[in-house]
Amino acid sequence: MSTDEPMPPEGGEKEERELTREEMAAAEMLRRLMTTPVQDVVFQTMATFTDMAAIRMGLGPRGDEDIDLPQAGLAIESVRALMAVSNAIMGEEAAEPFAEPLSQLQLAFAEMVEKIKAERDAAGGEPGSTSTSGRGAAADDLWTPGGAEGGGKLWKPGDRG
Repeated sequence: MSTDEPMPPEGGEKEERELTREEMAAAEMLRRLMTTPVQDVVFQTMATFTDMAAIRMGLGPRGDEDIDLPQAGLAIESVRALMAVSNAIMGEEAAEPFAEPLSQLQLAFAEMVEKIKAERDAAGGEPGSTSTSGRGAAADDLWTPGGAEGGGKLWKPGDRG
């Protein structure tokens, strides 16, 4: 039995009462989950990860203040994974609007990593001498496009997975 109203206590009649604010919010969330097409959520998630990657690469309104390349790499890989899933299930046309932004983010990310490595090498190659975020991640610790299974090669439009 599925309703948005609370169940009556066992052995008793249904008691008339108003739903709490929390119960109404939970019922609304359940209604949205039941009626929103999953593909809409996938595309919204891809858009969010795309924005997050750009911001974490210093391309947002606050610029370099938000740079966190390990987080940018995670966001880029998440978009890449969702692209592969949507291409396989919904067809390549469905997620086509994300192909070019993903490609641009991957290229910009690779360029940033190379720049950081060059700066570190110029500084004497001391581990951690060039930080990529406020948390002090060294360039050697950075994600590279394609992840471990891709051998760090740059993804290009049309590549699968």
